[in-house]
Amino acid sequence: MQFYNTLRHGSVYMLSFVVVQAVMVLSIPIFTKLLTPADFGIYEVYNNTVRFLAVIISVNLYTGFYRFYFEENISKNALMQFLLRTALLSFIIGLAVLLLLQSQVLKITGLPSNLFWWIPIGIFSTIIFNFFATYNNAQQYSTRAGIWQLVSQIGRVLLAIIFVIYISRDYYGRIAGENILLLIASLLIIIIYFRNYIGLKEQLPAKKEILIYAAGFIPIGLSSYIVSYVDLVLINNMQGSTASGVYSYAYKFAVIYSGFSQAFVTANRPNLFNLLNENKSEEVITQMRSMFKLITVLSVVFILFAGDAGRILSLKPEFEHALHLLPVLVLAYVFSDMAEVYNFFLHYSKKVKLFYVSFITTAVINFTLNYYLIPIYGYEVAAYTTLFSFMVLFATTYLVCKFYTQLSVPRWTVFLESIILIAAMALISFVLPEFIQQLYLLIATKIILFLILVIYVFYDKIIQVKSLLKP
Repeated sequence: MQFYNTLRHGSVYMLSFVVVQAVMVLSIPIFTKLLTPADFGIYEVYNNTVRFLAVIISVNLYTGFYRFYFEENISKNALMQFLLRTALLSFIIGLAVLLLLQSQVLKITGLPSNLFWWIPIGIFSTIIFNFFATYNNAQQYSTRAGIWQLVSQIGRVLLAIIFVIYISRDYYGRIAGENILLLIASLLIIIIYFRNYIGLKEQLPAKKEILIYAAGFIPIGLSSYIVSYVDLVLINNMQGSTASGVYSYAYKFAVIYSGFSQAFVTANRPNLFNLLNENKSEEVITQMRSMFKLITVLSVVFILFAGDAGRILSLKPEFEHALHLLPVLVLAYVFSDMAEVYNFFLHYSKKVKLFYVSFITTAVINFTLNYYLIPIYGYEVAAYTTLFSFMVLFATTYLVCKFYTQLSVPRWTVFLESIILIAAMALISFVLPEFIQQLYLLIATKIILFLILVIYVFYDKIIQVKSLLKP
């Protein structure tokens, strides 16, 4: 059963991610109690700035390890040493550029000047963690990756709470506490796991090809959060950090959903590479269909219940103003997930330049729409521009994969039924509270709708299980 294989390959990643997200969710009411929406806005703009610059400054080299790890004629140790050294050298150059452009960076992002030196610290830690995640995933060391992810997440939350209470009761305390922990963890990863990959020379063919491949996929590295980054920066500059904080609070739950769905996509990539290497294109398509069934059910969970969870976890009512946008944001990330599924074909075929078409188109459309619409309609319109932008991302990614790769790419209509189901649930989540005001009855109705959806989506699997259980 392909569904079982999908579940099995992603189970360890999913379990670790669930625990990590549980820690993060449990920390939400603590930080909403200690901080203001404005603090949340600055914190999220800082985090997205670090993620954005980390991909650019590292030249996205960690993706080179992931792809070329599966080349039989390439030494894995030499590959890691070359990419890690080059990324760290690129970081030093990037740090010099940041110093020269300090005032411009702060002006564009709208960040306070006291956060500038935390930006390179965050970038360095992000680069190391990106390499570590790719290093573990390529070798399917899911348990080790999960343990490190869990420990680092618990540590950063605890240290952030300590810093907020005793050092600075605002955004600065949280950012300083988290990044000190991440810096320590990054140095430990280098000492424990990467010390054998530190060197100046190695025998490695096709170095130029590897660099071009990794750098060419910078847009893919940015695509998962470029839209949210543009949204937050524009909201922060046009309507202030309080508006960006309220919006980012709602957006956080959509990002949590995306993390769950990406856990399965990421966990199954090594298996998909092997299947394509063995010319088993039909099994690849079946595996992807199985993943999207999981995405369908998962997205509906967040569409129906994440808003309620957000209201429970927010200890200040001002954080709840944007939660009604959650169905729109989750639906947007479904299209992002679909684009990521098709990105696999670009990774495998090494069609690096093709993704620039969808990335540039999406970025330009998103920036243009937000630039003109946010001043008119407020921050809430950013959720709808996000949905439209991710639809464009999916459509353009699908088209370049379908017509410019030689691989067997499934038609987008394979996912049409799931899209309709998810969109219908998003619409229902909007109108249902208008007809049912009683909270417990509303939640019970949502649970019934969710169970009906699960039975419908996995009906064929249920029949298979029943047939296996017959004597």
